[in-house]
Amino acid sequence: MGPEIMNELAEGYESICQRALPSTAHDALVDAYDTNLIIECEPEYLMPHFGSNPDIDEKPPMPLRDCLEKEAIDEAMKQAPLMKDIVDHYSGPDRVTAKTQNEELDRITTTLPQSAPDSVKRFADRVALSLKSNPEWRYDKKYQFMDKLVLEASQSYK
Repeated sequence: MGPEIMNELAEGYESICQRALPSTAHDALVDAYDTNLIIECEPEYLMPHFGSNPDIDEKPPMPLRDCLEKEAIDEAMKQAPLMKDIVDHYSGPDRVTAKTQNEELDRITTTLPQSAPDSVKRFADRVALSLKSNPEWRYDKKYQFMDKLVLEASQSYK
């Protein structure tokens, strides 16, 4: 092997080492460049107005629990129109609550004339109580039945 081949091998070995092994000079250059960018790109230096400090003035990140609650609320709000349709279908404006039904039946019962005997008044009270506890009858049927009872009693005891 002559000196030319040895020089060629040495150059090849050096080039392979430079490509394969980390260079301390290159690493130092990359570290210096990184440090320079950290300093130059700091938010305080890039601000148009020096009246605020982003490190101090920015909001802290939301806790995980709050993020999950917010996500659950957002998801529920997306479903709200569908839920409203379902609720309106089952308890919409034409529906009467049980409390209102009971109050209305009591109001009808109190329209009995004063001249009606106590037995008729007690009977009307028992009918109202029976209607209140009867879930099988719809409200309009209960109202109609009670109204008819009071009407007939009123006609009889005027």
